[in-house]
Amino acid sequence: MPAFFLDDNQVERISGMTREYPYCMHVTDITEFTVPWHWHEELELNYVKQGAMKVITTNTEYVIHEGEAFFINTNVMEMKEAINDTDVHAIEIAHLFHPVFLTGHFQSLFESKYLNPILKNRQIEVVVMTPQTKSGKKMIQLLKDAEELQKNKDMEFQTRNILSEAWLVLIEELNENAQNLPSITLASQERIRYMISYIHRNYAEKISLKQIAASASIGEREALRCFQKTLNRTPFDYLNEYRLNQAKKLLSETDLSVTQIALQTGFSDSAYFGKVFRKLYHMTPKEFQADYRK
Repeated sequence: MPAFFLDDNQVERISGMTREYPYCMHVTDITEFTVPWHWHEELELNYVKQGAMKVITTNTEYVIHEGEAFFINTNVMEMKEAINDTDVHAIEIAHLFHPVFLTGHFQSLFESKYLNPILKNRQIEVVVMTPQTKSGKKMIQLLKDAEELQKNKDMEFQTRNILSEAWLVLIEELNENAQNLPSITLASQERIRYMISYIHRNYAEKISLKQIAASASIGEREALRCFQKTLNRTPFDYLNEYRLNQAKKLLSETDLSVTQIALQTGFSDSAYFGKVFRKLYHMTPKEFQADYRK
């Protein structure tokens, strides 16, 4: 799954992205691992290769089915999870790139004429494109072409060309269906971003509500209200979910014992870890590990 880390400004950075070549592609099986709340400057042009998934923002939930494409705008706070009503795994192909990948340099004509009308429109969070529309059909094919292109050794120019063409298709889609964009409430997200960033950095340690609230320079009561209003859960619900998601990755990718994983992900002991793991996933950590590896 995509790996993210926080810079000094509390912004998520994407593994595989470099200054010299600000593009990367991630193939993610979202069925086993929810992509937790995050945000980044990079844009996403993705499609669902298999199964179905949800992209959840602080304003809306977007359901994307197999064969459909979607765009995520810059700095949109979002999470992703599979729709687990079938045995089919949800596989996402994500093309992530910094705007400068298409603009060439800052304040260029490409930036002001083609990208900024979308990047600076905060009403545009996520755009879902289906093969039932002309622009949607073109977008899906372009993203598949870009995926196939990554198998080649020298593909940088062609990748930029394909994504430039895809951007024009996105503009076409928005021009044709602007009236279908959901109404977005632009509530301040700064506080929740700071608190989530604090949790992501310190989840392996013992964390108090006072510490979480202090990371956003607010009181404990306001921190509770902020989490409930924005994410519909308490800070500790989110902390536990994030710890469990990190634990699932360790169970699937390492040979650490359940006790070691429990301690590394912030749980006081393996018994409590097993209890909350089973409550959420309806199986023990060992059963998950055996099932995943099988």
